[in-house]
This record gives sequence, structure tokens and C-alpha cells, in this order.
Amino acid sequence: MRIAVASEGLDVSKHFSSCTNFNFYKVENNELVDSRNLPSQEHLCGSQANFLRQIEVRVLICGAISPADVETMNKAGITVVTGASGNALQAADAYLHDRLPNATICTV
Repeated sequence: MRIAVASEGLDVSKHFSSCTNFNFYKVENNELVDSRNLPSQEHLCGSQANFLRQIEVRVLICGAISPADVETMNKAGITVVTGASGNALQAADAYLHDRLPNATICTV
């Protein structure tokens, strides 16, 4: 499984639509074991959802996201978690260990 964090550099993006890149974290045995950073495909949410699904992302963490983007991600089998801020790695680790403050799981 992989967790993706919509980011601006190494920090969580305030809004999914303005993220410049994704930080990806591979999860094994409930631990983050690998990370990658890839540029976002800008406002092509459907393309991003398909791309994220293809690389086995199951969770997307961001600051905020539109309901339409939540729906697209959910249809791709990706759980959307909002309310994150700060360092992307720390946000992913906090989510993994149920310690992400202000986290909301979004569904449409």
C-alpha cells in the first residue's frame, strides 16, 4: 500500500488543487519504508486519480479538497483525508498511527 500527500515541496499543500507535487510513502507492516516525490499533473484530477490508483495509492492526505475531487478519488478506490498541515512525512506517519490532528476522512 502507498500513502500520497498532496504537497508543495516537502510540506502538505493547503488545497489539493494547488499542490505542486505528491510525496509518496510505501507502507509495510504499518511502517513507512520508502518515499518518492513526483510532480502533480496540475488540475487533471481524473488523470491524477488513475495515476495514483496505478501505483497502489490507497490514501490521499491533503489540507483541503473539493467535493468533486473527493468523489473522483473515492471512485478510484482512494480514501481522502483532509485537515493535514506541516511536513508531509510527519503527516503520513501521524495518519498511519492514528495521530493526525484535525483529520477528516472524506466521502461523497
